[in-house]
Amino acid sequence: MKNAVRHYPLWLRAWHWSNVILFLVLLVTGMRMHYGFQVASFHTTVLIHNIAGVLLVAFYLMYMLGNLFLGNGRYYMLKLEDIWPGILNQAIYYLNGIFLGRPHPYPHGEDRKFNPIQKLTYIVVILLLIPAIIITGLALLFSDRLPLNIMGLPGISFWAVAHTCICYFFVIFMAVHMYLATTGHTLSELYLMMLLGDEAGHKEERALSHE
Repeated sequence: MKNAVRHYPLWLRAWHWSNVILFLVLLVTGMRMHYGFQVASFHTTVLIHNIAGVLLVAFYLMYMLGNLFLGNGRYYMLKLEDIWPGILNQAIYYLNGIFLGRPHPYPHGEDRKFNPIQKLTYIVVILLLIPAIIITGLALLFSDRLPLNIMGLPGISFWAVAHTCICYFFVIFMAVHMYLATTGHTLSELYLMMLLGDEAGHKEERALSHE
């Protein structure tokens, strides 16, 4: 495969793996604060959680700027054919075709990095869920400025419940994301591409094709 376009340049890979680390830190410290199991003192846990949250905001802003100015944003442009029949075709592939060894209906190319389901999912995550987790997290960070009551709940409780519910969606997303990352030509192809760059995955693909 000709590596004409860098789907996974260094800045994008750095953002991706930084997010993985921050997500794990936020998940563990968040669970410590909610469920009380001992990892570190509560004060230390809150401090680590807040620092990781601020870094998440910084990396999110970097990612959005990269999409705007480095060309990565074009891969997220949703088209009518992505909705129909794109989502149906991709769902059939995930549920049936992938297990029968059929070709991918939307393979990677110079103009496509995501299949229709991936594209729609990432749009929801990037434009809705990440801003939502950031906004609710910032509200809790400055909880002394929150209104006393929202919808019949104490102000801090409303934002805490919303923040936790969004986190559960992220846990589900990460589990599915990790599984789908094994659906390349080999189990490790997509992981290697995100870790080492496009050429690593292409070398594995070429080696597989010559077996």
